[in-house]
Amino acid sequence: MSEAALPPIEGRRDTGLVSYILLLFMGLAWGLMISMQKISIQHGAHPIGLGFWMVLTSTLMLAVPVLLKHRPRRFRKDVFLFCLFCGVVGIGFPSVALAWAAAELPAGIVAITFASMPIFTYALSVLFRVEGAERMRLIGVCIGLSGMLLILLPKQSLPSPSMVPWALLAILACFSMATENFVAGGFRPPNVKSMQLTCGRNAVAVLLLAPVVYFTDTGIPLFEPWGPMQYAATATGLLTATAFTTLLYVIKTSGPTFGSQVSYLITLFGIGWGMILFDERHSGYVWGALVLTIIGLALVQPRKPNNLLVQIQKKL
Repeated sequence: MSEAALPPIEGRRDTGLVSYILLLFMGLAWGLMISMQKISIQHGAHPIGLGFWMVLTSTLMLAVPVLLKHRPRRFRKDVFLFCLFCGVVGIGFPSVALAWAAAELPAGIVAITFASMPIFTYALSVLFRVEGAERMRLIGVCIGLSGMLLILLPKQSLPSPSMVPWALLAILACFSMATENFVAGGFRPPNVKSMQLTCGRNAVAVLLLAPVVYFTDTGIPLFEPWGPMQYAATATGLLTATAFTTLLYVIKTSGPTFGSQVSYLITLFGIGWGMILFDERHSGYVWGALVLTIIGLALVQPRKPNNLLVQIQKKL
């Protein structure tokens, strides 16, 4: 999920009709994933079991090309530690937290929080002096955060004041994924393919969540006639893996600057799917938060290449 928040890099790339179609597909897929989580939970799935099954499904799907084309030749401690950190912070915790939030919040609210990831990523980069503090980008951070506050503070913003803690949980999950983005940008192990790292961190999340699911008995019941719970839970993993694989292709063929625009589409399509599938209607505060978040996201996008990300692009 968090790969959609990768900051852009300038570069000459082919952005033809196919690239735009793939960009729309990623936005549709990741936006639909939020609603699939909600459907699965509404039909009995536990958020912990849903998060585990989503990660396991996407891991198995990503493992196929890794084993066929990018099989690692030897154990590397730096790769293991990187995957361990990202598996916990970027996959394990957010997958369960967002599933829990999706159970209690309108899908559109969860979708809006997704747009905060690039904003948090830049704020962390400035805080730890990885990137310089640029006035317009800092203004973007403030505007984006004000959008989050517009969801949390007014009593009439959410359908019920009891949803505020769950909105905070969704924002915390996005901050966690932004932390992974920050670490991935500055501490990525050299000479490793992106697909290998993605599969590795997913596998770590699977290994960490498996005992939790077992001892809490919260797994998705697979050995019974399948219904909306099982199909929707499986769809979350398939959508995530397919969208991320598509993102890697788009970054390689059309450039990260182009691919990063999926952040906007995830939010817009996430709201759209919620309105279509659950007949969600949002308050003026929520629409105002959406506008502020999109403006903040637009201002935070870097205007020139980031050397660390250029190195990442060359390894894709």
